[in-house]
Amino acid sequence: MATFVWKTPAAPAAIAVVAVPPRPALLDRALPAPGTARFARLVDPAGRPVDEVVADRVDADTLHLMTHGGPGVRAAVTAALEAHGLLHAPAPTDPWATLAHPAAVAWRLDHPEAPEPHAWLHRIPTVLITGPANAGKSSLLNAWCGRQRALVSPIPGTTRDLVAATALVGGWRLRLFDSAGLRATDDPLERAGQDLVAQARGWADVVVRLVPPDEETPVTADLVVLGKADLRPPGPGLRWSVHGSTTLLDDLGRAVLNRLGLVPSAG
Repeated sequence: MATFVWKTPAAPAAIAVVAVPPRPALLDRALPAPGTARFARLVDPAGRPVDEVVADRVDADTLHLMTHGGPGVRAAVTAALEAHGLLHAPAPTDPWATLAHPAAVAWRLDHPEAPEPHAWLHRIPTVLITGPANAGKSSLLNAWCGRQRALVSPIPGTTRDLVAATALVGGWRLRLFDSAGLRATDDPLERAGQDLVAQARGWADVVVRLVPPDEETPVTADLVVLGKADLRPPGPGLRWSVHGSTTLLDDLGRAVLNRLGLVPSAG
C-alpha cells in the first residue's frame, strides 16, 4: 500500500513537509515535472481544497508537499491523504530532531561521525533542590531560571509541591525542581509535600542540598550548597546568597554539569 510520511516534527511551525507518491488526484492542477516545483492546492477525494501548498517533485517517485505547519492544518492534510487511500507511515528516527540542548547540537556538528557519548544529548537532566524550610531553595530556583517561578516567603512551609523550571547552563538545559522544606510538621499537606521530595530523590539526576547557616554541613552524596552565604564567614565550598553575584550560580552550574559528565559549550 502506498504511504505518506511527515518529514518535519509535529511541533507547530510556519511550514510542514510531507512526502507523498506523485498522484495527480492529490492536487487541483497538473503535477510538476521531476526536479521542479509549483504552487497548488491539496484537495480531498471530492476535489475540495484542503490547503495551499508548494508541490516539489523530488524525483519520479516522490512528491514533497510544503503545507502550513499548524496542528489543525496537519490534521486536515493527514485526513485528506488517508481519504486518498494512502497509509500514514511513521517518520524514520532522526537523531538531529531529538537533540535537547544547544550544546548537544554543537557537539554533533563537531563530531558528525562519532558515537554519542551519553544520553544527555537527547534528554534534559533533572535537578532536585532540597533542604530545610527557609533555606533559600525557592530564591535559588528563581535566580537560576531568571524569573519569579516559585513563591518566596519567610513563612516556613510555603512550598508544598514540586515547582518546575528550566535553566540553560553552558549550553545545556536543566530541569530544576524546587521542593517542600524538610522539617517536623503536623500539617498533612506539608507532610505530603515532603513525601514528594522523597519520591523525587529516586528519579532526580542530581540532588542539590541547600544548607542554612544554622545547620552543620552534612556528609552526603548530594551536591551541597551553603545557603545564605551573606550570613556566613568567608570560606570554601559552593555558596549561595540571593544578595550574591551571578558567579555563584556559575559555580553551581559548573558543579552540576560536572556531576552529569558534561562540559560547557564553547559557544
